[in-house]
Amino acid sequence: MRPWLVAAALLIGGAAHAWTRTTANMEIAPAVIHAKLEGSIATLTARFVIPVEKQMYGSHYAGIELPRMGLVTAAMVTAKGVTLPLSMLAAEEAETRFGALAADTDEAKPGVSLASAVMISGGPGGAQVSLASPHSGVVTIELTIAAPTCFYRDARYLQVPATWLKVADFSLRRPTPKTEELDAECGALPADGHDGAVAWIGFPAPELAKRPPGGRIGAFAGRIALGEEHLTRVEIDLAGVLSEVPRDLVTVILVDGSRSMSTDDLEAQRQLVASYLRKAPESRVQVVAYARRARALLPGWTTASQAAGRVDRELRSLAQRNGSNFDAGLAEAATWLDRIEGTKRVVLVTDERMAERLSETSPVNLRRLLPSQTLVHVVALGGLGQPARDEDALLAPLAASTDGMAVRTGAVKAPELIDATLLVRPISLDHITVKAPGWTQIAPTQQPACGDEVDKLLAEGSSCTWWGEGDASAGPIVVEGLLWGKRTQRMLRPDSSRARELARELSALGTLDEPMLERVNMLARAVNAKWSLYAQWGGGGLYSAGFGFGLAGGGSGCCCCGIGDIGRGTHTASVWIPPDLAAQLRPLLAACHVETTSINATLEMTLVEIVNVTVLISRPADVSPSLARQQQQCVEDALWDATPMLTQVVPHHTYDVALPALPASR
Repeated sequence: MRPWLVAAALLIGGAAHAWTRTTANMEIAPAVIHAKLEGSIATLTARFVIPVEKQMYGSHYAGIELPRMGLVTAAMVTAKGVTLPLSMLAAEEAETRFGALAADTDEAKPGVSLASAVMISGGPGGAQVSLASPHSGVVTIELTIAAPTCFYRDARYLQVPATWLKVADFSLRRPTPKTEELDAECGALPADGHDGAVAWIGFPAPELAKRPPGGRIGAFAGRIALGEEHLTRVEIDLAGVLSEVPRDLVTVILVDGSRSMSTDDLEAQRQLVASYLRKAPESRVQVVAYARRARALLPGWTTASQAAGRVDRELRSLAQRNGSNFDAGLAEAATWLDRIEGTKRVVLVTDERMAERLSETSPVNLRRLLPSQTLVHVVALGGLGQPARDEDALLAPLAASTDGMAVRTGAVKAPELIDATLLVRPISLDHITVKAPGWTQIAPTQQPACGDEVDKLLAEGSSCTWWGEGDASAGPIVVEGLLWGKRTQRMLRPDSSRARELARELSALGTLDEPMLERVNMLARAVNAKWSLYAQWGGGGLYSAGFGFGLAGGGSGCCCCGIGDIGRGTHTASVWIPPDLAAQLRPLLAACHVETTSINATLEMTLVEIVNVTVLISRPADVSPSLARQQQQCVEDALWDATPMLTQVVPHHTYDVALPALPASR
């Protein structure tokens, strides 16, 4: 994970302004927090209560620590019983409007009500609240925050300032895994910019765990268009328990009784068999020792938990003999498997010292010695401890031909620590590959990507991501992996409905090169380097002292009739001039590449809500139909997502906006 740079400390002591009169730098904590999980995104609502001083104008900064990679996406302000939403403005425009309040104060005449305003600026990890008020009192600001989460063991986790736990609702539960585990899996947040006190919160995500065994692999992909460049993000999640032990499991364990087995080999073999019996206690087993010939060590099929003691004694007293004829062991295993019904498996333990005829025998011929549908695991001795997958084992092709797996193991000083679960049921997705025609892998984070790990293994309960860059023609992505020896595939069609989600994550990461990062920041529509949230109300002689409301333009008044919880204002008669929205809407179309075309748009609005959009684009005759459709859709989508800044809000109005073609740059 790329080292996380938290902006809060910089924001609190951030840019000073020439018009500053009163600066009260402080850090504020939330009074209450609610949260919910929406897909892979955590949406939090944090309420802050901020005291304001009389005649407080200029810059008043309050710093707010945010969750890791969190961005403010919306806000509401309440003062003296009046509540209104903040509007998303270009960061420069919001800064200009807020700064202009100082000049308004200087020119105000006695008896004229002064304006109030609030601005939310900053970036990921920290937000900055700027307030202006002619009255003392209390302002309540409610922020909506979006942050990506990390999947781990059937939950999704997010790192937040530790103080948030004191005021969070019960939808946020303390994580059951150790903090060190989550730090390793999801990446720890450095203390830079914080006081070092951070905590993980978790959201239950049991959807994968509820799927049938074998299907507990989740995979999804998002897509974002940044002009001609497209980016995609692929995520793979594995349930906390990837599969179950079959209730009808029957296993023949073939143990090597040859004279080539060393003392360490014999001990490693005994430890492994004991662990297998512990991990599948309700299954039925038979243990067969092979050398020149093969013989069963148990009188019949026995429940594993009941067989453990006798099997341990038999292995400790095993008389080693010449010969490593594991084929004889396979034949003996077949006679036992033919006598029973169930999910049939063979675990073949070998020191890999055998006759050439056996090492050269084809896996197909060896597999034919067993009943059909019998899965074979091969355990090669001579490892360093815990059993681990080893495709270089001598008999690995035999295991692969039956959808089984080859592992290598060795003896350890604490036998009870040997874990043979990987032989009882699949516990990882191995040899992951991402096949993405038309996409080129990129690395916006320092976390290993899916398929990048040395062994390309993803353990159950874990997740991985893969990022790619392509163009409009880049298509589906195929993720492949092995559950034991069985190949598993997921074909993903990157979903453009996740575009804003990706834009916000990339904006928070901040690792893309310009101008791509600039486009991402624009599409994120969240408080970052390009956007701020702003509201201004009262002032200009249009309101009596106290809070009325007007939206982000201030000064021009507002009409209001007690809509929802927004409150009331007192509007005086004036001539209403519809706003010129062209300057506001043109920047929103940057990603559509329509600078050289003329656009006429009609926005039908009720109060501040867009209820209908009509777009007519005049383009050159040589534009292809496919490009024309893309531009039309892009412009319509951008306008539907717009938040026009109105000098005055009316119950219903239709705005005609002309966007002429821009002159060609030289």
